[in-house]
This record gives sequence, C-alpha cells and structure tokens, in this order.
Amino acid sequence: MEDGSNLTERMEPVTQKAIRCRRLVAEVQTPNPQYCSNTPKEELLLEHVREFEEQFVNVYGNRFLFLCPPNEYGVPKFLPSTLRPTHLPYKELYEVESCAQFLADFFNYDELNPPDRYPSVIPAPHSVLQWQAGDSFDLSIALCSLLLGVGYDAYCVSGFAPRFITTRNEARSACPQLDWNQVVRTEKSQSTEDSEFTIHKKPPLASEYRQAKKEAEENDKIRLEEEERKSDSEDDPSSEEDEHENRRIHCWVLVRKGCREVADDMYVEPTTGRIYEVNRCPYLKIDLIWNHRNLWVNMQVCNASQVQLDLYNSRFFEYVMLNADARIGLNGTGNYNEGLEGGEEMDGGKVEEAAQILDMPPSWSERLEISREVFHARCFKGEKTIFYHKCKVEQYAPYTQDDGLVQRITLYKDIRRQIPLEVRESFKHRRDRLHERLRRPMQNETIEHFYPGRPSSTTSAGGGALKQYREISAVSRELLFYNSRLDGLVQCVELIGKKMFEFFEDRDDRLVYHSVTLDPTIVASSTRDGPKPKDTYLVESMGEVPIRKMTQKFARNPAVPCNEDIHKISYFLALGQIRVDYHRPPGQLTYHSVTYVNEDGILYSLPRNGPQPTQQEVHKLLQMQSSCRDILTESHQRTHGELNQRRKEENGIRASRSVQTGKKREMTMPASREDVLEPSVYDIARELARAEGLRDGQEEEEREESTSKVDVLAPYLVDFVNKDTKFVQLDSLQAELVMKKCTQDFRKRLTDRAEIIQKRLEEEQETLRKRRAQMQRRGDNGEKDEREFERYQSQAMFRTQILEQRLARHEMQAIEKFQELERMLQEDPRLAAMWQREP
Repeated sequence: MEDGSNLTERMEPVTQKAIRCRRLVAEVQTPNPQYCSNTPKEELLLEHVREFEEQFVNVYGNRFLFLCPPNEYGVPKFLPSTLRPTHLPYKELYEVESCAQFLADFFNYDELNPPDRYPSVIPAPHSVLQWQAGDSFDLSIALCSLLLGVGYDAYCVSGFAPRFITTRNEARSACPQLDWNQVVRTEKSQSTEDSEFTIHKKPPLASEYRQAKKEAEENDKIRLEEEERKSDSEDDPSSEEDEHENRRIHCWVLVRKGCREVADDMYVEPTTGRIYEVNRCPYLKIDLIWNHRNLWVNMQVCNASQVQLDLYNSRFFEYVMLNADARIGLNGTGNYNEGLEGGEEMDGGKVEEAAQILDMPPSWSERLEISREVFHARCFKGEKTIFYHKCKVEQYAPYTQDDGLVQRITLYKDIRRQIPLEVRESFKHRRDRLHERLRRPMQNETIEHFYPGRPSSTTSAGGGALKQYREISAVSRELLFYNSRLDGLVQCVELIGKKMFEFFEDRDDRLVYHSVTLDPTIVASSTRDGPKPKDTYLVESMGEVPIRKMTQKFARNPAVPCNEDIHKISYFLALGQIRVDYHRPPGQLTYHSVTYVNEDGILYSLPRNGPQPTQQEVHKLLQMQSSCRDILTESHQRTHGELNQRRKEENGIRASRSVQTGKKREMTMPASREDVLEPSVYDIARELARAEGLRDGQEEEEREESTSKVDVLAPYLVDFVNKDTKFVQLDSLQAELVMKKCTQDFRKRLTDRAEIIQKRLEEEQETLRKRRAQMQRRGDNGEKDEREFERYQSQAMFRTQILEQRLARHEMQAIEKFQELERMLQEDPRLAAMWQREP
C-alpha cells in the first residue's frame, strides 16, 4: 500500500502539453529523424553534458540541473540545441518590443503543473508555433529563436519567479496598451509642434533634486494607497497565501546590449510581452542561462536583480561548452589564459587547442514557420481577453466581429471592474472608414475617428471627408473634416440650443467662419408681446429656436484696401442691427467698424448724424444677410445628413449581426455597398488564390469521375454479341462470369494504383533520408549548403505530404468506387438473368 501511494505521488499530472505531444507522435507517420534519434555528434555532446553534470555534483553538491530534457518523442536533447534562430518575413517580428507583444498575444499560455517542477517535455519551437500554446519554457525558446534570427544577442533564462508572473495575473499591473497609445500621441504632437516656429518661454528656476525627491515621495504615497486598495480585490488570487512561494519555476528571455543598438541589458517576459530592467526586475532567482551556442549555470546566491551577467567569469557562472574564441583569449576577460605559461606556447598551440574543443551541433528543430493567415489572426482562436488593474483589454482577429472590432480597452473606476469610466474601441476594414471610437458613459460622451476616404451622405451633395465626430448627448456636437471638401468646411461645432459655428479653408469667397447664436428666451417674450419671430433655427431635440445673432468672418483680400475689406459682419436679428468690422491695417491696433440699424428694410448708420450708406451698400448688406441665412440653412441640412448617415450605419450594423449570425463571410470578391466590412485587396487576393486551388482540385476530381463514367461491361460483352440482332443476351452463368471478371479487374486496377502511389512515396522518403544522412556525416557545413538543404527538405516534405494525402484519399475513394461498381452491376439490365436464376 505504501509503495502504491508513493507511486501515485511520483506520477505527474497529465497536462495539455503532454496530450499535444502524444497527438503529434500519433498523427505524424514519417517524423523527422532528428526528432526521433540523435546524431553521433549529438550523442557525443550528451556524453559531455553528463560528465559535466557529474563533476558539477562532485564539486558543488547535489543540485538538480535541467540540461537535457526529452523532446516530444522522448529523445533527450541539450537545451541550447533546441533553439533555432529564424528570421520570419514580418516586420512586427523585427523589433524586440513588437515581437514580444505579438507572441504574448499569439500563444495560449499553460502554467507549469506542478509549478515547482521543471516541465517533463521541451518540444521543438516549430511544433510550439503550430500549436500556438505552451508553458513559459516553450514561449521563451520560441521568442529567443526569433530574436536571434533578427540579430539580437538573446538568451533564455530559467529560475524562480513570483506567482503573479508564473500565473500571468496582471490584475495589479497597469495596462501597457495605455502607455503605448500615450507614446504615439506624444510623438504625433511633437512632430506637429516641430513643424511650426514657436518661441519657447524660459522655465522658472527650480532645484531638480528637490523636484525629483518630491515626485518620488508622491509616487511612493500613491503606490502605497493603490496597494491598500488592491488588496480588497476578490478576483486577485495573489492576495491569498501561496503554498509554492519562492519555489515557482519560470523561464524568460535576456537581451544583452551591444547588438541591434540595444543600450542596456533587459529581461523580456514572454507571457505578457513586458520588458524589465535587469536591476529592477520582479524575478526572484536565476538558475540557468543558455543560447544556441552554450549554457551557463548561475553560481551566485543572490536576487535576480543583483546577478552579475559576466557569463565567462568562473566566479559567477559555470559554462558547459568551451568557446574556442574565448579559450584562446579573444573574449577580452582574460579568465581563460590564467593556466597558460608564456605567450609563445599559447600562440603555438592555438590551432590544435581550438580543434579539440567540442562545438555545438546544429539545431534539431525544423525551421520556425507562421502562415500568413495565422499571423494576421494574431490571437489564439481569434480572440483574447486580459484583465489589468482597473482595466480590461479584449482583442479579436480581423473579420471575426460583424462591426470590424479588433480591440476594446475598458477603463474602470473601481478595483472590481464594475463601473466603466472609458471604453476605447479600434476597428479595421470598415466601409465607413471608422477606425477608433472613445466612449465615456459617465459623461455621455462619444468620440469617433475616421480614415480619409469617407464618402458623402448623398451622391449629389459635396460633403463627406469626416475625420472626427464628437458628441456629448444633449449638450454639444463637433465634426472635424479633412481638407478635401468642395465647400472647404473643416470644423463644425454645435452647442445644442445655444450656438452653431463652422470654420472653412480655401474658399473662393474667402469665408473662414460663420456662426448662429440662438436664444430660447425670445420665444417666451414674443408670445406675450406679439407674434412669433420669423428667423428661427431648427434644433433636433428642441424644434424651432429663434436666432439672436448671425456672424460671418472673411480672410484678407490683398486687392482691396483694409478700410473696405470686410473682416467680420454680425447680424443682430433680435435687435435689428448689423455691425461691420473691417480688417486692421498693418502696424495699427485699431480697426474701422460701422453699426447699422434696420428699420423696415431701411438701414441707418450710427450715429444718425454721420455719413449714411448708399442704396447700393444697403442692398449689398441685406443681400449678404439673406445669403448668410441660406448658407447656414444649407450647412444645417448637410450636417444633419452626416448625422443621419452615421445613425443608419450603426443601425445597419445591429441588423447585420442578427442576419449574419453563424454565416461565414465571403471575401472572394469586393464587398457591396450594403456590407459593413470591406476586405482589403490583399485579403481578397489570398482568398481568391485559396478558392482557385480548391476549385482546381474539384475540377480534377470531376474530370476523373467523368472519364470513369464509361461502359465498364463493354470489353467483357464482345464475345457474347448476337451477330444477327447485334444485341447481347446472357444467361445466368454468362452474366455471373462477366460480373466476376469485371469486379476482379477493377479491384486489381485500384490495387495497382495504390502500389504506384506507395512506391513513389517510399522513393521520396528514401531520397530525403539519404540527403539527411549525407548532411549529418559532413558535420558543420557552410551557410550556403545548409540553405540549399533546407530548401530541398522543404520541397521534399511538401511532396511527401501531397503523396500521403493522395494515398489516403485513394484508399477512401477505392471503397466508395467499388461499392458504386457493385450497385451499377446490380442495376444493369444486361446482367438481370443472374438475379432471376431459379434455385
């Protein structure tokens, strides 16, 4: 009983990673020999590692070293040989920040089970990318392989980390998306500010030391307050006691300075994509560090943030592989030449000493690959949700949401994320060109941003080009436009029930601004004293509101003198006055202004004893007033047309959700005007190529079926044709003989075809096996030979996969074809005598 209980305790739980490995082994019929076995050089390397481990235990005591874990086929592999530097053709994977964030979104993270034990299997990074799932070791190896492929000096680091790192619990962390958005907006604002000439004010003199000290105290105070509030969160498991405290095993990535203009060493967390400074990292302890060339064992008993990363210093690290360059003194540390006596002996034995050093064999993993369709989907299974401190981030793959949503960031007021303060939504491939929406539910505020190219509400109107739409419900509206409209409108602001004003650019009439001011109090006074005012402005939620004032502003016309060039004209409709302000002459502070009083269509200038306007000037002012009223009315209709179009678009999206639920979106042709989403030309091209490939396969199958629809009995009925009647009439024995010959020949034909496909498959596999053995016997090859072999191997694996699929399809179709032949023979009237035979 005790032995059984001890055996149960030693049994490790079955994890999703183990299930994936078993499924891979069962599904792959012809695995890569490097996965299933070790080359002689790899066996020699494993023997060297075992000797190193034995000497390490003899010198430093019994310490577990995670050096050669088994792969998915159970074959032990040295950790550095698992890394496969690869450069994929995606620009998002070229920089360390974007690459780490992409892989954090791309993978489905599995925690180590149990968390205080190393994983039982370390699969190839090629398999991990195909699964899109793995633990911290799998994610780190994949990330390190991609960083090494693009030129970074990257290393995998294994050690111990706190629970919020190993469980990827970011409930206490700030959302990094907010920091990135703030950086982007700051860069944009700086670029626009630099393009204009500004005279900067001198900052007041202040002590930088006192200011930094004050900010540090304030930050500490805020952090303590936040920690006290966060401890009340119910969904934060890190507030509970941890039975595996300080014993949770984890793996992350180290990027050293020097390569790719990296200024300082930094740690990259593969599960979240966050980057930490080495001396301010949250990790607890470092156990191992390795890259694709060597592995180092940490000998420093200190916190991870205090570890000295001098890898070839024997006081800090013990390395497994000898570096030939470092061994002959090229690393600059001088730690390897201490045992040599005299420089002449060292120079004389350089070549022999370097030749005796065991070098690292090439990686046993296949080249890392991410298909373009999977890359653009980005998230695991098309969607992902992450909870941060007072924040929730939802990410979706393109075309998976009916409204084109790809990301939603929700900011909350409380720790438990129940009171939303702000919702930020990002869209892609929208036909209405919407790409960002910001909603503040507490203020009833909505801000929408559009890409250029948004069409007008109607084909006859010259509107469109909406850039930004901001609305505070029942308070105000603001519309910003790109400078591409025919009417020159760039901004329209409406304070609902109070005022509406618009700004223009590049108009032929030099109009740059006009506005209308409303006064609802005029309605009450007019109903008591007399008739209702005739000059009103339609407000959507208030009806007709009286106009108190209309204003127009014009740009300077150099061809007209300043005292005659109108700058601003105000129509005080409630007072019956018109005020005209002219442009200010250069070098003067004052400007010429004239006020007119309208009495029954007759204008008088104030004061009455001054010069009065001519009849032509009066007619011009009254015509300008009427024109201003018409322009404002037309602008009002155009603006409300834009608003109505936005409402129709959102209503159409809601309707399409109910109609398109469960339907697959068709992207083989451009979308119609009624569709919400508009696929890009690249997505359409990819879908067309895939549909064309499927169509070619179906046409080939139909061609085979059409050629097979022949009279299968014709060759067997030649000897039974009646020479007089030219017809065939068989008795029961003859019909049975014909049927037996036909079925035997058909069965032989199917068998021969299967043997041909199997023979071609075996020849292809044998050729590939010989090429692999030839490459392994050569040992270290040039980069050109390796690239040629990888190209041949990729093509050979593709041909092998096609032959396997063709063989499997032939086996399935052979049964169906044989059953179809039997049915045809049973229904053929020429063999009816066989079925009517008397017993």
